[in-house]
Amino acid sequence: MARKPLADAAASKLAKRQEGKGDAPTLLTPRKIANRPRSFRLAPVHLERLRRLTERLSEEAGRPISETDAIKGLLLLGEKIEAKRLLTSVKDAVFES
Repeated sequence: MARKPLADAAASKLAKRQEGKGDAPTLLTPRKIANRPRSFRLAPVHLERLRRLTERLSEEAGRPISETDAIKGLLLLGEKIEAKRLLTSVKDAVFES
């Protein structure tokens, strides 16, 4: 749809700013990866472990730390740790429950 010139607006500030401009710039850049909700099922023993972890982190930080923030930190830590150590922990966690 073509834009109408703002000739009827006379000398308004909007008319001065908009005349001569081509397409208006987009305000938001589209995201390349959409945030999709994820859900995971954890056994009661893992939920308890997550609860204890968030309590420890909250005490250390001096403010509440959410379970989501704790998981984000664990994911970042998992990227930095060597794969064999992480795989050993995963095996222990899976076969423990």
